[in-house]
Amino acid sequence: MRPTPLIALVAALLLPGWSAARAVEMPVPPPAGTAPGTPVPIQTFPLTRVVPKGEARAIAFFSYLYPDCASQGPVVARILEPPRHGTVTFAETDSFPRYAAGSPLAACSAKRVPGLRMTHEAEENFEGLDTYRILLINPDGTAAEYDVKVWVR
Repeated sequence: MRPTPLIALVAALLLPGWSAARAVEMPVPPPAGTAPGTPVPIQTFPLTRVVPKGEARAIAFFSYLYPDCASQGPVVARILEPPRHGTVTFAETDSFPRYAAGSPLAACSAKRVPGLRMTHEAEENFEGLDTYRILLINPDGTAAEYDVKVWVR
């Protein structure tokens, strides 16, 4: 029997030399008394990264884990607004999530787990700010939007 799912999403920064990204707590269920069928608002989070000019770089790693670090299932990504000056791709892969030391999932940071890697590649010779929006849908039906800003330097 699996432990009760812990609703958490990790966006782990994969660029070397950066501090660990903290786990993002997902929205709680709607308050008691909310009418059935009432849509639950999807939270939006900022995500800002810097990448070298002329290189494709992993921007984040998303996974959805049980407290024992087993995957709850695949995370699905949708591009809501594409990058203006490059491309973003998603690939299922195993990697190390990065949770804050106080997180109930902190032990998972030392384990390779399945998830979804997001990679950004700027168009040739572009230098400056590229932006895009994504929607992540978790195995349990919760979701989060990200407003992504990528500084290409």
